[in-house]
Amino acid sequence: MWDKARQPVNPVRFHTGHSNRVNLDSDGFTLVEALIAMAITGVAMTAIYGVFVSSNRSYHTQDSVVEVQQNVRVGIDFMARDIRIAGFDPEGTADAGIEVATSSKIQFTADMNRANGIENTDSERITYEFDSINNTLRQRFYEGTADETSWETLSENVSALSFTYLDANGNDLGDPVPAANLTNIRTVLISITCQGTDAQGQTFTRTLNTRVICMNLGL
Repeated sequence: MWDKARQPVNPVRFHTGHSNRVNLDSDGFTLVEALIAMAITGVAMTAIYGVFVSSNRSYHTQDSVVEVQQNVRVGIDFMARDIRIAGFDPEGTADAGIEVATSSKIQFTADMNRANGIENTDSERITYEFDSINNTLRQRFYEGTADETSWETLSENVSALSFTYLDANGNDLGDPVPAANLTNIRTVLISITCQGTDAQGQTFTRTLNTRVICMNLGL
């Protein structure tokens, strides 16, 4: 006997009356939405790249500026330190002082070992000069003697260097200072300019000025 309770259910008999539909809704993007997203991303990446390039240029420019400033500082510090002791003569027998004084060159002596006058030792005769051909500040010891050394470069990329010599009253003693007036020098004004190149290939300069009082002159 057929058991109606176990009879399989025919799903057609439970039809709800609604027509069958395919669900077209999804979580994906349409082509228009994808294009808009790509455009926004492109704008954002362009802006980020612009900031990166600008920052990179600024970094390299600042690095060049620091290098040039250091170059200027090294040169002027060396000169100021040595010129300040020009004429040092504790024994009063060395006749130390400034021997050459032009706008681009200074040569001076100092009795550093306090004995036997000016000797070609212990850096007792020093010359600083602007080499306009190679654009350098250079230094030489014992110039004009048999023991003179070769030039040593202190600063490169020097576009200008000038010395100005003043007497006790602040008067400019001229260029060059006449031999008869060398003993009247009391102050040396130094101006040095170095140049560099920034990240865009543009040339820039930095100038440093200082006043050196020659404490051992005129004593």
